[in-house]
Amino acid sequence: MKFFTLDWWCGLQHLEDYDPLPDYQKYLATIRERLPEGLLALQETISLHDAILRSLDYSNQNNSLTLQFDADDGADGYRQFTIRYIDIVSFNTVADSEHGLRGPHGFGHLGYDEADISAEGNFEHRLLFSTGIEMQIVFRNFDLTGKD
Repeated sequence: MKFFTLDWWCGLQHLEDYDPLPDYQKYLATIRERLPEGLLALQETISLHDAILRSLDYSNQNNSLTLQFDADDGADGYRQFTIRYIDIVSFNTVADSEHGLRGPHGFGHLGYDEADISAEGNFEHRLLFSTGIEMQIVFRNFDLTGKD
């Protein structure tokens, strides 16, 4: 994560006035026109904060990675979202063994995510979970679906 780090989330940076949101929004404005519509929606209109990752499936045959989340629908219920990364360039996940936030087992709650464009022109999506697990997916195409 470049902006919403686990240290920041846990309050370990000791920068009481530090808020990464303005810096991220400023950066996002420079790349927003190049991002896929669904990925941009995750940054601007759809909140996956505190979502639970229900499944992660990589298909070698289709070179795609599919993540399914249960997220708050804003009305005391859940909405299911499916994110599909197509034409995967790379997928990396790491866990911080030193600290994390208390919460559910598994990956925990999805806390923050960031969209980016790599130096090679590929799309990048970074996700940070409450357990300290981070994902970095680099891809060429993207699909987002949600159902009530």
